[in-house]
Amino acid sequence: MRKQILLLALLLVNAAVFAQTIDVIPKPVSFEKHDGNFTLNSSTRLLFDQNNEDEKVLAEMAVQLIADASGLNLKVQSPNSNTLEGNITLQLNQPYNEQIGTEGYQLEIRNDRVFLNANTTAGLYYGVQTIWQMFTAADGKTLSGGDITDSPRFSWRGMHLDVSRHFLPVEFIYKYIDYIALHKMNVFHWHLVDDQGWRIEIKKYPKLTQVGAWRADREDLDWQARKEPVKESESKYGGFYTQEEIQSVVAYAQKKHVTVIPEIEMPAHVMSALAAYPEYSCTGEYIPVPPGGIWPITHIYCAGKEETFNFLEDVLSEVMDLFPSRYIHIGGDEATKTEWEKCELCQQRMKDEHLADEHELQAYFIKRIEKFLNNYGRQLIGWDEILEGGLNPSATIMSWRGSAPGTKAAKLGHDVVMSPASHCYFDYYQGDRSLEPQAFSGHITLKKVYGFEPVPEELSAEEAKHILGGQANLWTEYVPTGEHAEYMVMPRMTALAEVLWSTKESRDWGDFSKRLESQYKRFDKLGINYATSAFQVSADPELNIDKKIIKVKLSTEAWQPEIRYTTDGSEPGINSTKYTGPFEITSTSTVKAVVVKNGKPMSKALATPFFIHKAIACPVSLKYPNSKYYNAGGDLALVDGIKGSINHSDGNWKGFNGDDMVATVDLGETKSFSTVNVGTLQNYGAWIFYPGEMIVETSNDGQNFKQLGRVKNKVSPSNSKTQIQDLEVKKKTSARYVRVTLKNLGTCPKGHAGEGKAAWLFADEITIE
Repeated sequence: MRKQILLLALLLVNAAVFAQTIDVIPKPVSFEKHDGNFTLNSSTRLLFDQNNEDEKVLAEMAVQLIADASGLNLKVQSPNSNTLEGNITLQLNQPYNEQIGTEGYQLEIRNDRVFLNANTTAGLYYGVQTIWQMFTAADGKTLSGGDITDSPRFSWRGMHLDVSRHFLPVEFIYKYIDYIALHKMNVFHWHLVDDQGWRIEIKKYPKLTQVGAWRADREDLDWQARKEPVKESESKYGGFYTQEEIQSVVAYAQKKHVTVIPEIEMPAHVMSALAAYPEYSCTGEYIPVPPGGIWPITHIYCAGKEETFNFLEDVLSEVMDLFPSRYIHIGGDEATKTEWEKCELCQQRMKDEHLADEHELQAYFIKRIEKFLNNYGRQLIGWDEILEGGLNPSATIMSWRGSAPGTKAAKLGHDVVMSPASHCYFDYYQGDRSLEPQAFSGHITLKKVYGFEPVPEELSAEEAKHILGGQANLWTEYVPTGEHAEYMVMPRMTALAEVLWSTKESRDWGDFSKRLESQYKRFDKLGINYATSAFQVSADPELNIDKKIIKVKLSTEAWQPEIRYTTDGSEPGINSTKYTGPFEITSTSTVKAVVVKNGKPMSKALATPFFIHKAIACPVSLKYPNSKYYNAGGDLALVDGIKGSINHSDGNWKGFNGDDMVATVDLGETKSFSTVNVGTLQNYGAWIFYPGEMIVETSNDGQNFKQLGRVKNKVSPSNSKTQIQDLEVKKKTSARYVRVTLKNLGTCPKGHAGEGKAAWLFADEITIE
């Protein structure tokens, strides 16, 4: 009983500590508020012993951050007992403080002084970041009194950037490192190599950048539609980083306590390398650097040639000279091994090494590269596919295909960085597609990122120690500029930073959303092009079957939002109806809503049409069942008054894989109507194609149907633009039953990545009026 009382008391103390929050992101482990404030003035000094270069660099950055917030340039001097009052003191601990570890810090703020201590300059740097945030959240010169003890939950707090699909200038790379450091993150994963471009200078192999860094300029076309043959004479797109530029970036990152980890892909995603040196492929065939999407990835390094490994060891030797990081990322993902299956040298390698299949051949490939890296004191890390075929326990896994591969790897004794596409792929949409710039398919909102938990529940406490942390990835197929990259990562990086730094128990979405208001102001001050997608208002409908009306609930991720809306399609503003609760839609209407703050809308208004028509909430039977993965709202999804958006995963589309859609609507009684309309979707990259045609039939008994009309689709299945088309038959008639047939394309067209495989057909609403 006494133990239970003590536990309850501890929980209450922790709750009280967490309740005392300050305007800092990521949220500190503990904060105890004290009365009073510390205020900077022209006589304030920064007290810090600078015994080495790292400490001098830290002092310079601390002065710069404080000047950025306050406008005051503090002088730096060594501390003594007579100089503490009125000043900010930074101190490295002697002896080492186990409580805060290598990256933690303690901060005491009183009326007459500020004292910051840590075990390392990294800890002091993060403490100074906290001081800067506290200044910027106030008037720039005032710190609220209190004590902070803080340290990160995970050692790996990373951000990835793909510069292969779109080359981003070195000036932006410096900015990206600034953003990582701003969020107390510590890993920059630099994706330097992929099929569409080789971005790192390798002096022993100059053609890697002379040839591999350049591709045919197809920037005017959709990424997945760049299939035309490449002519050597046409204009090129590309670029690369010189070794001098890379050394400068690495040195800059070190000053900000960010480790730069290079990724040099193998055995696949290397068509840029093989365009330069085709002799390291199985076929020796010259294939130009692809200008856009490639799938499946079959043109890969030959695992049977010794020359391949000599080449890769030479490349990695130069890479290791440039990057002092413990880890070297070798990719290892998405290798289609059809060339290995046909290659005599690869098959001979399998025979010589007693390998059962091509998966084990890839494992041999990875293990051999790992041994080479280990000989130089480095450690291999790769995407979770490197688990296939077996792997040495010393290899580290980056789990992107959900949490399951990471869970498996941790149970096998591998260290793991969790980076699941479900929460950490920042190339996915973060808001409604109609309001967002083009992105990769998928949808990851700010709130979803904040809900990411890196440690799977299935792991024991001992196994969980293998989870090093997490990372978000920004692939750049649809991100051509640094400004666009900023938009895709901010503020989702902010949410991930708190997930990876703060304690799991202290996470609170409402509290985070409130603190995010100050973060937006910091972004404004720094000139960052951040997304305001979290302010978008979504309209969530509920169909009332009996009344045949729709009740609409409005929601947003913004903190304490003031939502204004209209139902007549007009643009909402400060004088529009204020949302206080769900409302009813009794006739066809378009709802538009915005969050209003300080008298202005915080985002574009999302237009959501709702259709009240003669078929709404009527029974529908399907000849062929739709896919269980695309069931929309269930049995009434085709007559619920809701149309789908450009996002095929929005939950409003019925999907049919390879089958026609044959849907019969029972109107309950004979009704007169003149229009039958069905919404359809084409998304070339997702294997979704418009139907070849729509046929509409009517019946009064449900048995004998006669054709009312038909309409053919006129959009080519090779058109790669994601688009919606309403197919419509107009003719006055009356009937009880209406049968709508959408003819599936059957298989993906010639030249498509899924050529010959079952095509998808998507439909949203059968509107009868």
